[in-house]
Amino acid sequence: MVLQRQEDSIARLKRVILIGDHHQLPPVVQNMAFQKYSHLDQSLFARFIRLGTPYVELNAQGRARPSIASLYNWRYGGLQDLPAVTQNPVFQAANPGFGYDYQLVNVPDFNGRGESEPMPYYYQNLGEAEYIVAVYSFMRLLGYPANKISILTTYNGQKDLIRD
Repeated sequence: MVLQRQEDSIARLKRVILIGDHHQLPPVVQNMAFQKYSHLDQSLFARFIRLGTPYVELNAQGRARPSIASLYNWRYGGLQDLPAVTQNPVFQAANPGFGYDYQLVNVPDFNGRGESEPMPYYYQNLGEAEYIVAVYSFMRLLGYPANKISILTTYNGQKDLIRD
């Protein structure tokens, strides 16, 4: 768009297609003035949607078990499951060693300490890190290959604790 030659006043660019998700977490803006007055706490896609840019939103998912997708499908207004996740035996079988498809666990303070922020925007929780490392170790003992286990965290501080 900006890189087009404008000498002859003819726009050669006819269409731009961007792929993303305006429902995802917004960027972290550490400067409160920019965050509040410039709306820089919005993602690029959220800004386009707010400004009325036409968009197409997917209405079916094919990556997660239906029970897991039910945790977030409310966010996408009518998100359905593709036949692959409702009919494929891989999505139907239970995870060996676990009683549920997913489990939300409240980890109490560990050694009298809960979440901490040793530096700005660097959140850590030692109890949660110890718990997830124990779950990982349990899965390895059950025979899960390391390359089939994913640990997701939204905080760099937590990621560093888990890696330690």
